Amino acid sequence: MKSTSKVAIVTGAARGIGAGVAAGLAKKGYAVALIGLEGDLLRQNAKAIGDRAMSFEVDVTDRTAMGSAVEGARERFGRIDAVVSNAGIANYELIRDMTVENFRRVIAVNVEGTFNAVKATLPHLIESKGYFLAVASIAAATAPPGLAAYGASKAATEGFTDTFRSEVSHLGIDVGVAYFGWLATDLVKTAGEHPAFTYMRSQLPGPLKAVAPVDIAVQAIVNGVLRRKRRVIAPAWLRMALALRWFVSGNPSNYKAHMPEIERLCAEEAKRRGTSAFITDPVRR
Repeated sequence: MKSTSKVAIVTGAARGIGAGVAAGLAKKGYAVALIGLEGDLLRQNAKAIGDRAMSFEVDVTDRTAMGSAVEGARERFGRIDAVVSNAGIANYELIRDMTVENFRRVIAVNVEGTFNAVKATLPHLIESKGYFLAVASIAAATAPPGLAAYGASKAATEGFTDTFRSEVSHLGIDVGVAYFGWLATDLVKTAGEHPAFTYMRSQLPGPLKAVAPVDIAVQAIVNGVLRRKRRVIAPAWLRMALALRWFVSGNPSNYKAHMPEIERLCAEEAKRRGTSAFITDPVRR
């Protein structure tokens, strides 16, 4: 079925933000291709949207599989106009205890996954003069303890995407970066089972500790795609946090008094689990 309307690719679309964005864009008239690891959920989501949706069970770190999925969507719908690179994972682990394997896994999904999405879709975005949105995080700016790999991956996603914007602006392609705080997703819910993460979040100042509903991110992304925005930020107060990032990021005074307790809780959890790491599934955000 070739489509004369716009077509969007959404990664990490099995649940949470990605599932919501796919459904939201479909309501705005887009045909959508849902990409992720949980095949049954992806197929259910695509079926709920209808004939103008299709799903691909793909690991975003597999460049060949990503390319095949994108080509499949292009063949089915005839074009690609927008990409939302949303798939991501996180671990909660202090740097002194973090394994190379855990660090690499987070970087591979969150950074290389975005790179693979760009490489697979860029020829089609050039053709359509389309839009690419990568999902970063306020963690790219706030540097909370225990989230070194996640924060580094989101800062890298931000930097990579900003450079991508500079390189393709003359081609008529617009590029955006999305920033969110804690959202009521499976990622945050599951991470909340780690006592050190829960304690760390409880010590954050003011609204930085709050958990917002997923819908605010979904609505922000859908609006960002429609308006081809350079920055997608929700809740709105995060704009101030991002503006003050050089005063917040890497400032140890925010956490110095609480690090002994975070270390103790991490050690206890490592003993209980047999590992200090906590990593969510790559399809979740």
